[in-house]
Amino acid sequence: MDATAETERVYWQRYEKASISAPVEIDVNLFHDAAGLMYPLNWRSDTAQDTETFMIREMYCGNVTEIYVRIGARYFRMRNYSNLNHSEIVQCVKEVMNQKDKQQK
Repeated sequence: MDATAETERVYWQRYEKASISAPVEIDVNLFHDAAGLMYPLNWRSDTAQDTETFMIREMYCGNVTEIYVRIGARYFRMRNYSNLNHSEIVQCVKEVMNQKDKQQK
């Protein structure tokens, strides 16, 4: 197979997309350990909603990085694009929380 710039670009785009992972609940210690690894990227909080998000500065693949989220007293980790904003991240996690709550009923 001839490797061209286009085939390589397509490969890395697929790999980047495959690197995305859904939010999973973690404990408070993992959240704070991640915050202390290096200066966080895009740290945001919203006191009205009691939410906080930050990203690991080092990319996992392409533009995908580890994202950490606090909603109230619950903590989550996910892997997604580093250009997501705070409200998009919180909404993504809340969707997972709602699905999990429905399954437990």
